[in-house]
Amino acid sequence: MDDHLQKVLRAPLFDPRQRYHLPLRAYMDLTIRRMHAIFDAGLINNDMWLGQPDASHFRDLCERIGLIGAYDYALYSSLVDHMIAANALLTQGSPEQVARYRDEVIQMRAVYAFGCTEIASGTDVRNLKTTVTYDPERHCLVLDSPCAEACKYWIGNSLHAAQVIMVLARLLVDSQDQGHHWFRVVIRDQENGPLRPGLKVIACDPKGGIHANEVGALRFCQMQLGTDALLQRYARFTANGQFISDLPKGERFINALETFLQERLLLMAASRHGAGLCAYLTYRFGRHRLLAAGPLLGNPLFRQRLYNAQLKALALKYLEQAILTRFEAHWPHTEQRKALHILAALSKCVGTWMGLEVIAQCRELCGSLGFHHYNQIVTLRMDLEISITFAGDNSVMAYQVIKDALARPRFDHVPPCNLGQQIEQTIVQECRPGNDFSHRQAVGLAYARALDLIIQAAESARLQPPILHDLTHVFVAYLHHWGLLASPAEQRPSAARLAQLAAWLKPPSVLVDAPIAKADYIHQFTRALYREQ
Repeated sequence: MDDHLQKVLRAPLFDPRQRYHLPLRAYMDLTIRRMHAIFDAGLINNDMWLGQPDASHFRDLCERIGLIGAYDYALYSSLVDHMIAANALLTQGSPEQVARYRDEVIQMRAVYAFGCTEIASGTDVRNLKTTVTYDPERHCLVLDSPCAEACKYWIGNSLHAAQVIMVLARLLVDSQDQGHHWFRVVIRDQENGPLRPGLKVIACDPKGGIHANEVGALRFCQMQLGTDALLQRYARFTANGQFISDLPKGERFINALETFLQERLLLMAASRHGAGLCAYLTYRFGRHRLLAAGPLLGNPLFRQRLYNAQLKALALKYLEQAILTRFEAHWPHTEQRKALHILAALSKCVGTWMGLEVIAQCRELCGSLGFHHYNQIVTLRMDLEISITFAGDNSVMAYQVIKDALARPRFDHVPPCNLGQQIEQTIVQECRPGNDFSHRQAVGLAYARALDLIIQAAESARLQPPILHDLTHVFVAYLHHWGLLASPAEQRPSAARLAQLAAWLKPPSVLVDAPIAKADYIHQFTRALYREQ
């Protein structure tokens, strides 16, 4: 972590334990203030996204946002909600619109929300029902939720703070559906102010995690908009009301979803850092927790279980590096966007599935102390649970990966060169007779392709062969159906091996606030019982 981010996170505003003692609304307001502080410091913004002026810092963006996710996932998700809304504006707006609103989103002078998901269809936005109808008599647009199924739901930042929401809706002109378009909709004149006419908002609370993200459900009630609310990079209205689009109708939906590509990499970043933090905290706990025979870390079965979690966290680190490298290399080439879409789907599903597995393992390894919020692990587990369906259901992401593999088999003419590639080839051959697949095969292929990328990245980094062997075999649980078998002798790692991985996974000290990371954790939790009355 760079010094700039550490300095910000050490400020009193970012005291990590405030969240456990504040009323919910106060915690929400605190999160928005923290968002402003992060943007004011220039730590993250949309200029750092690929395709934007500071794209060379995209890896820094992923690192910083991932660390923020490990610090407080509600803050992370609120920041991401603003940035994906901003990305819709920057990629879909006309040059004039981008120039007008660029500073507003880059510097977060207004909080933005991302109005994509609807309650009936979730992230299956192809079938969304929100409409924007052109009214030729008034030369305006009318935004409407024509039925309960059309309510925008799970819309972060929208409940109290957001002034602007980027809305994905179907555009209707002269009773004809012109497909999916983005609209910039002002919903409040000031942060935390009253709603503009034509809009109703309710909370989606109580929810299972990310409590400070102001998640709302929105109903648009014939809300009147100017025609300039339509983002106009590819479509516009003339002064006499004629609708013009530069894209064929069949291409408008895919074009509108470009913003999801980079967002899914941010989910991997937060999951990877969260998993690494929890594995490190559990290692520290193992050193401090005393049994009759000595520290818990001296127990070979504890070491075996912790080593498995450490290896998975390390695998996520290599997977993220491999995917970021390919995104940086291929983003300028539009013909590569399909391949990048598949990589983003792979990153999202495997990254968040494995990240949550690591966190769950660590919670269990730390016993009841892993269930205490101050020790960070259960908090991350609750908050990251949303990542499984955030920005696309993981199973659907895996289905996209296997569909691509069946349509474009990689190893028909080039032999596979590592274990992950061999298993991918086997699964594709299984599915070919009916050109169909099961859920198990889809998930297996996603993990096989992830293993391929991890092996390549680990070999490039010259990871020690014994550790690479062990890292490969944590995938047995996902790939044993296709021949990946456990080692003849199960992993019996030494304390020195665990210390080595703990050093590799060690997070910045500003993130380590858990009492179990320190030798005096018992005194921290019991001090009040031993004070003089």
